[in-house]
Parts: sequence; structure tokens; C-alpha cells
Amino acid sequence: MLNLNLFFIYSIIGFLMESTLYKITGSKIQSGIFYGPYTFVYGFGALISIFIYEFLEKRLEIKNKLIKVIIYFIIFTIILSLIELVGGYLLHLIFNKDLWNYSSHFDNIGKYICVTNSLIWGLLGTFNIYVIYPKLKKVFKKLPKKYTYILLLLFLIDLIFTIINKVKL
Repeated sequence: MLNLNLFFIYSIIGFLMESTLYKITGSKIQSGIFYGPYTFVYGFGALISIFIYEFLEKRLEIKNKLIKVIIYFIIFTIILSLIELVGGYLLHLIFNKDLWNYSSHFDNIGKYICVTNSLIWGLLGTFNIYVIYPKLKKVFKKLPKKYTYILLLLFLIDLIFTIINKVKL
């Protein structure tokens, strides 16, 4: 249940971050493909980062905290950029829609990733692991299961409406 709750909360946090950024910049882009407040690339990215962190934390024998932070930053920069790349391709393939396109950026690496954003993902991933995740983990361990079921039900309803109305058939 913890991982499902984390997936939903990170997806919602991602939606809120992007929506706020788009409002501030006056962009007409929407965050996510679903009707509800979810941007699942953030949920996937956060969970995969957490799994990698927990896997490596038990195995890395590096005592220097700064070196560990730098290693995690590099890993998260690469992993989260790959998730953004795969997410961009899948959204285009399934929904025939590009929610982001970095082709016009000077530092693009194809259509769906660029160096600047990759570095931002590395910073966000590292910040998440050391600051946000420990706090969320404590809160969600105490959360009754019924809230998870409610979130799951709302997501499934949203998924059905999205498939009916947006999927390229």
C-alpha cells in the first residue's frame, strides 16, 4: 500500500508543480493526459528513484556523504531522463500527443529530453530522496487502507474516461 500511495502522491505533486509553472509562465500546455490531477511520469520517476535508492543504500559502502549525494544525483539524472524519454514516446504512441518537446532547446537530446531538464530531474530526485521521501514515508505508513482504495477507485474511473475519450484507436 505504501508504494501505491507514494505513486499517487508523487503523480499529484508533479501535476501541481507543472500546472503552477504553466500558470506562472502563461503556457497553454496541460500537465498530464488524464482528466484528474495526475501526471504519472512523476509517480513512476519517484518510485523508481526510491527503489534504486533503497537498493543501493544497503549495498554502497561509501562513508563520505557528499560523494554519496553526487552518485545519487548522477544516477537520478540518468534514470529520470530515461523515464522522461520513454514517457514522451509512449504518450505519443498511445495518445498521439506530445506533452513536451525539447526540439527547440539548444541542449536537446532528441525530442523528449534536454540537458537542462535532465539536471533539474537529478536535483529533484536527490532532494526527494533526502528531504521529501522520509517525511512522506512516515505519514503514509500510518494512513488507513481505505484512503488508498479511494485513490485507486478515483484513478480507475479517470483511466476509463481517458481511454474512452482520448486513446487513439
